[in-house]
Amino acid sequence: MNITITGNLGSGKSSVCKELEASGFTIISAGDIFRQLAQEKGMTVIQLNEAAKKDRSIDDMLDARSTQLGKTMDHTVFDSRLAWHFVEKSFKVFLLVDTQEAARRVYEGNSRSAEEYRDIAQARHGLEERARLEQERFFKLYGLDYYDVCNYDLVIESTCATPQQLAQEIVRNFTLYQKQPFSTRIELNLKCLYPSVSFDQISADRLEQICQAERAEPETLCARDAVTVMEQDGYYYLETGHHQAFAAAAAGKVFAEVQSIRTVQDTAVKLSDSDLAQFEQAGKFHYPVRPMQTPHKAAYMIDVSKQTQTC
Repeated sequence: MNITITGNLGSGKSSVCKELEASGFTIISAGDIFRQLAQEKGMTVIQLNEAAKKDRSIDDMLDARSTQLGKTMDHTVFDSRLAWHFVEKSFKVFLLVDTQEAARRVYEGNSRSAEEYRDIAQARHGLEERARLEQERFFKLYGLDYYDVCNYDLVIESTCATPQQLAQEIVRNFTLYQKQPFSTRIELNLKCLYPSVSFDQISADRLEQICQAERAEPETLCARDAVTVMEQDGYYYLETGHHQAFAAAAAGKVFAEVQSIRTVQDTAVKLSDSDLAQFEQAGKFHYPVRPMQTPHKAAYMIDVSKQTQTC
């Protein structure tokens, strides 16, 4: 079985693919297929790219090549925007990242894309516009909703995770999926899940008990128990699972599976700075963004709340 991996610019796909390659997977990117097709036609990549702007059949050939490779290859990772659609019987992964972090990565990176923007704000606007145009193009060409979370088997957040951690968790889920396929699974980063209760409702004894259980499974980066969350102003607040999430973070875990997500009004959750600081101490980490200083957090480009509604 193969893996298909996609995500927005800045989500870390290339770095994750390098880690997957190091762990034994063959990597095939859209660029690899494009270069191979150009060589077969006796054209340069630039020439084929210009021809593709006028000739839809070139896109069709690229898509057909992805489908063909998906049928003949095994234990291969396809790094492409639409490989999840064209590669049959693959484990479909979407790398999730908030647009502010994606913009920072692109602006501070060494790619040519970084040269297009004068600051992070402009980079964010550029990424959002590119996503909108790609969405329109994919729908026009294929009738696909690229940002429908139900397209994917695993949606995993890269905002506060290393490529190695992401690759490890993707492989774990891939192994589980081969044994027993599951519907869309959402894993958010523990450092991006905020409390919705005051710290005096937390039991230190229960935190320690759960933390010890989590430490007993050091090979697993996902918290043992799933949580439910609420979205408000771009922030994701724990609705259930406070003890599980913060104990897991303290034990060195990175992700939490989210079973349900619902959107609430901007008056639903009010946190004090001292409460948040106590939760940070309990989880042994610091939040990258604090609601007190930034009332509206950058959103994801894919609506993860749809997972519990329609998938």
